[in-house]
Amino acid sequence: MKQQRAARPSLALPIAALAATTLALGAVPASAAADPPSSSGVAAASSTFAAPTSVADCRLAAAVDGLGSGFPVDDQALPAVGTLKAALLLVDFDDHPASAGSAQEARDNLASGVEYLERVSGGRLDVTTTTSDGWVRMPEPSTAYPFERGLSYEDHVRYIGDAIAAADDSFDFSDVDVVWVTATKEAPNITYSPTTNFLDVTADGNHLTHAVTFGYDQWRWGGLVLAHESGHTLGLPDLYLFEAPPADPGNYHAAVGGWDLMGLISGAGPEYFAWHRWQLGWLDDDQVVCAGQGRTTSARLAPVARSGDASPGQDAMVVYPLSATRAVVVENRQPVGYDEGIGARGALVYTVDTSVPSGEGPVRVVDSTPGSAGGLDDAPFAVGSSWTEPTTGAELTFRAGPAGTLKVTVRP
Repeated sequence: MKQQRAARPSLALPIAALAATTLALGAVPASAAADPPSSSGVAAASSTFAAPTSVADCRLAAAVDGLGSGFPVDDQALPAVGTLKAALLLVDFDDHPASAGSAQEARDNLASGVEYLERVSGGRLDVTTTTSDGWVRMPEPSTAYPFERGLSYEDHVRYIGDAIAAADDSFDFSDVDVVWVTATKEAPNITYSPTTNFLDVTADGNHLTHAVTFGYDQWRWGGLVLAHESGHTLGLPDLYLFEAPPADPGNYHAAVGGWDLMGLISGAGPEYFAWHRWQLGWLDDDQVVCAGQGRTTSARLAPVARSGDASPGQDAMVVYPLSATRAVVVENRQPVGYDEGIGARGALVYTVDTSVPSGEGPVRVVDSTPGSAGGLDDAPFAVGSSWTEPTTGAELTFRAGPAGTLKVTVRP
C-alpha cells in the first residue's frame, strides 16, 4: 500500500500509502489524508543519455523524492542488508478485548512475512522480532482511531504513539529499527495495514521513525501484508495504480498485475522483481547484464526466485537502458518459490521509469498477449518467441536454456 496506507492496498505513510494498501490487496481504495510535510519535487534527470558501457550505467538514478525505483533508494528507507530489529506490539481495546489464547495466533499470522523477506533477500536481510508480552491495552477504544473513515497521517501517528506508550513500561525500545503494531482480530474496524517512514516518536532514548500497523486485512492476507509493507520501509514504491486508467476504470493493477508483491498482494507471482532485489542490495552487479544500444548482448537467466543462489554463469536479469531514467528489464519467471502458482512462465519483460512516482506506474509489464482474458497473468513471453522494443527497434529473443534457465538475446 501507499506509504501510510489504508486498509485497501497497503500503507506506508503518506496517503498515497494508505490508498496503496487497499489496492495492493485488490480492494477499492479508500480516502486518506495527506502525508507529513516533506521535501517535494523531482530530482533533475540528465537530459543527455550516453549508451551504457558498464553495469553501473544501468543503475538508473532516482528521479523522484520518496519511494521510487531508482538508485539509490530514498534516504527515508531502512537498510535492506544486515539485521532489521522489529518490535511487534499486540494491541487490544476496551471495546474489543482480545480473546483468551489469541496472542500466539496473531504472532503466527505474520510470521510468514518475515520468512518471505529473509528468503527473497537470499539471506542478506535477517529480521529479528521481539514481541510484547501478550496483549497491550490501548488507552482509547478502537473507534477513536478512524481507520474506517480514511486515516490521516496525524491519526496514524497517534495510534502508533499510543501503542508504544502503552507498552513502554514492559518493553525496551532502545534497540528497535521498526515498530509493528497488530490489532486484535476482535476489532474489525481497525481495517487496513498502513506504513509510515516518518513516525518521529522517542522511546527509551531511541528515535523511532518507521512503523507498520496491521489491521483486519491481515487475517485474510497473512504475512504477505507484512512483507509488502516492509517493502515500503526499505524504500520500494507501490506498483498498483492509485488511479485506474480512464480507459480501464477499476483496474488498479493495469501496470504490473500480480507479478510483484508491491503490486497485487494476492497475485499469483508475488516474488519481488529482480530490479527491486538489485535496488535493495539483494543482487550483485555481476548478476546483471547491461545491454548497450549498438551491440548484441546475450544472457542466461536463472528463475528470479532462485537468483539469490544462482549457479555460476547464471544471471538474474537483462537491463536495456533507453534513457537516463528509463530501461527495459527482462527476467525469468518459473513456477518455483513464491511464484509456484503462476499460470504462465517465460520471459517477463517490463519497463522501469525512475521519474514516475509510487502509485503512478514506475514499473509496467509488457503483455505478450494483449487483450487476452487473463490480463497480465499470461504476460510472459514463451520460449521461442521475440519482442521488438518500439522506440529503438531492438529485437529481444527468448530461448530455452538448461535446468530451467532462459537465454535472452538483445540485438540492435
